Amino acid sequence: MNEEINIETAETPADAPVAPDKTGGFKNPPLQDHVIARSEATKQSQGIEPEKQQGEKLAQLETALGEAKQSLNTRTGDCDRLKAALDDAVGAYRKLAVSTSPLYSDDMISGSSVEEIDASIKKVNGLVKKMRSTLEAELKDLTIPAGAPERSAPDLSGLSPREKIKQGLEKK
Repeated sequence: MNEEINIETAETPADAPVAPDKTGGFKNPPLQDHVIARSEATKQSQGIEPEKQQGEKLAQLETALGEAKQSLNTRTGDCDRLKAALDDAVGAYRKLAVSTSPLYSDDMISGSSVEEIDASIKKVNGLVKKMRSTLEAELKDLTIPAGAPERSAPDLSGLSPREKIKQGLEKK
């Protein structure tokens, strides 16, 4: 094989045979076989056997894979610890929200994130505002006179004449 192939640009010489493709046009011959043969010849001339080089490459890849797995395990542990800390913080936020207002009870405020708890608080505040306006409207219609009630004589219309006389004598 005396042809020179430029491996870097993967070009064949201009006088290389051309094969027709399936569409009837012509294209350059496949270069993969030439590139592999040339690459192996270069390696053998440098004293490196392809199998040995592949073994070294495999060992490097296995080492990199082991490091990546260890890094993944470390990050997974970090992620689990951060999730637990986030859950604790959300629980503390919920307890704080419930304890700061007498309007909230444990069953009214729910959620597993700060955003869900805030949405629940907004919902409860809207409900409280609606109930407050309803109660205020009802209180406006209800009028209670200020001060003590008027003093009036007892109603004796339902008593018999004898009971009326008896009650009159008791007052004196």
